[in-house]
Amino acid sequence: MSLSRAFDIFVSLLVMVFFAGYFNIHAGLIGLQESPVPVGKEVEEFWEWLTWAVFGILGLDLYLKYRKTSNPKEFVRKHWLDILMLALLPLFAGFKIAKIAVKAIKGAKLTKSGFKAYLGAKKLQKVGRGKK
Repeated sequence: MSLSRAFDIFVSLLVMVFFAGYFNIHAGLIGLQESPVPVGKEVEEFWEWLTWAVFGILGLDLYLKYRKTSNPKEFVRKHWLDILMLALLPLFAGFKIAKIAVKAIKGAKLTKSGFKAYLGAKKLQKVGRGKK
């Protein structure tokens, strides 16, 4: 087996493990209430680091494949899946940022509702005192 073939197999296995772990950690993105395999905070932090390591390895793999190909059109036609995987990794990182933003917006709406309820109660209290 050639070195480039072994590297392709390594990259493929790494990407499969990465996506399996990613969807386990972020099970809410695919509609699950909780992770199938519970993980600790340390694993989540490691996965953040691993995301960018996998991104770098995919970039290196794509660069090496591009160097072998002399025609850019042939490169895109032949390695479109590799290009797609490289493009999707930052998108998945963006999902996590979006998830945090949604939580922040929900928290702000809850705070706003609580403040409105407080002001409404205060207004009712004033109206109740005015009738006496």
